[in-house]
Amino acid sequence: MKKILWIATGFVVLMLMVGIGVLVTYYGLQARPANSFKTIREAIAKHDAETFYKMVDIDAILNSAAEQILVEQLSQDKTAYSTQQVAAVYNNELKPDFISITKRAVDEYLTTGKVSFDSVAMTNTQRWLKRSSINSCEIEGISKPAVMGENGSALIMFRNTDLKFSFELELELERTEDDGWRVVNAKGFDNYNKALNRALDKKLAALNAPIFAQLERIVNVQELSARIGEGDEYGFSQTLRIAMKADVKADKPLSKIMGKIIIGYNDEDSNASPFVLDMAYHPTGLQTFNIDKVLNPFVRSDVDIMKHGLRRSALRAEIDEVDFLDGTSIKILDRLPE
Repeated sequence: MKKILWIATGFVVLMLMVGIGVLVTYYGLQARPANSFKTIREAIAKHDAETFYKMVDIDAILNSAAEQILVEQLSQDKTAYSTQQVAAVYNNELKPDFISITKRAVDEYLTTGKVSFDSVAMTNTQRWLKRSSINSCEIEGISKPAVMGENGSALIMFRNTDLKFSFELELELERTEDDGWRVVNAKGFDNYNKALNRALDKKLAALNAPIFAQLERIVNVQELSARIGEGDEYGFSQTLRIAMKADVKADKPLSKIMGKIIIGYNDEDSNASPFVLDMAYHPTGLQTFNIDKVLNPFVRSDVDIMKHGLRRSALRAEIDEVDFLDGTSIKILDRLPE
């Protein structure tokens, strides 16, 4: 669950600050809240953290960002946790770390105008910030602030030109005692995170496409068949015995073939079981490999097989890596390069 911190969006908070800073240049804003936006913009330009924090409730914004992003991420986590476990990890670990890390990033940005990355001791969040193409984000547009009594709002539209996706944040404004305006919240962090994950997945898939094609030429899986064999002595689980017919063609001796057997009809219901085939000094050509998978009575797709058998369309294989005896390898990327 700690990996969720990788998406800590200090980056968006920085973009939020930039967005606030340029609001005043749009639509020829008159009087307040334009004066407040101008003060915020000048505070950023002058690295005046005291004024900025007076005009922007960054603690409230980070708290809101944590709730929006981390809750959205937890909802996508397929690991089985109890409600109590999720609440404890969220309140005691994820949220405090998220706020602490992003607050430091904002402090540094206000002081120096940038966020540094220590290449030797870089944290997961810093790695994420670096991968998120912070310098490629541009503001596409800003709505004219709407004012209703003591409250107001403004919409900022961003575009990440590197990852090619757009997102928007809605700023919430609150009138101060001196008749100025303070930014007290921002909405849209969860949608930003969804758009970012889609963009990163798309970019990773594009990088992996030629690697998949190369692996398929080396290990061409032609047919899969399976039967249910005996399980443990207590009848608690069963074993799925899989026969994978594949044509192996390599221009140099292989050491290992690694991949996964995927059971299920869609990403939500399917589960993957990794396998490793020892190919050292093994002949190439058309052959059948035997792979065993233990069926878990607590996994829905496995239970369905144990009860109703396996339909061929629910079974597929993916080759993720081939290793050669000379120490070289070809493998699928599991994350974007640094």
